[in-house]
Formats: sequence, C-alpha cells, structure tokens
Amino acid sequence: MKKLKRLVAVLLTGIMALAMLTACGVTPSAPSMRDTALERDVAKWTVEWGKNQNPTLTVDSELTEISNKCLPVAVKAVDARLTSPIDQKAYFDAVKKRETFFAEAKKGKTAALVPVDFSSEEEVTKDTLAHAYAALRPDIQSNLEQAGVMNPTKFGVTVTKQKEYTLVLFVVSQ
Repeated sequence: MKKLKRLVAVLLTGIMALAMLTACGVTPSAPSMRDTALERDVAKWTVEWGKNQNPTLTVDSELTEISNKCLPVAVKAVDARLTSPIDQKAYFDAVKKRETFFAEAKKGKTAALVPVDFSSEEEVTKDTLAHAYAALRPDIQSNLEQAGVMNPTKFGVTVTKQKEYTLVLFVVSQ
C-alpha cells in the first residue's frame, strides 16, 4: 500500500511538473481574464511563506507584468496539455512558444516561470496552494536552478480562471 501511494505521488508530481513546464505561448484560444482578487490573496500568502526564508520574498510589479504578458500563452499551453486525447505536436509547439515568449518578455532578466494549475472543482486557497507547492517543490527548485535563480527574493503572479481550471502563474527572480 505504501509503495502504491508513493507511486501515485511520483506520478502526480510528474504530471504537475509537466504542467509547470508548459506555461507561456502566444495567443489563447479563449480570453484569459485575470482574477485580481485571487491574485492579491496568492501574493499575500506567498509573502507570508517567504517571511520564514532568508532572504524574504517580496512582490515585484515588473515581474507581475512579465507574468501578465505570458498569461495568454500559458493558457494556450495548459489547454493543449488538457486536450483529450492529447495532441503531442500542439502540446510541444505550445511549450516551444512558451519558452520563446518568456525569453523575450523577461528581457535578459534572470527569472523563472512557475505555473501551477488547479482543476475547476478545486478552490485555490492558502492550503491548496501550499499543498501544490509541496508536491511540486523538487520540480520548482529544479526549474529555478535551470533559470539561474539560486536565491529567490522577488516574484510576480497573475491568476486566471478558465472553464476547466484555474492557472496561477508565478515569475520568480533574485
């Protein structure tokens, strides 16, 4: 039973890692309206968690703007991943567009894109976000290191609610 739970946890982490790595493309198939109220809550929770770290995390308006620019292509990438059956070509095209678009949007800054999505049935709360972070922590850490963000101190975040999911899109920098 423990092995089965561990296997399920590893599979879930892998799926969530794929979600995290597919977050920035070009124009969405559906409009991506920001949920600014939830955005403020997510930013507040993240700052609270960051108080226990050294250095602390702070919200950065420039990183939030980068996240906002990437939001439509992030939606397109999540849409491609959630298509059933998944169209591998569309999915990989969305990933490539995400990488290209994010590289242009960050304008040489050392930053990492960290998308976290929740099914529409799951409410995004401080606890559910903390659980998602805990499940994705190794993948997030790897993503930050690959982007050269060794000591995260600043972040920006945007949130959109779509029909099938809620996407929380972080941009993290030092």
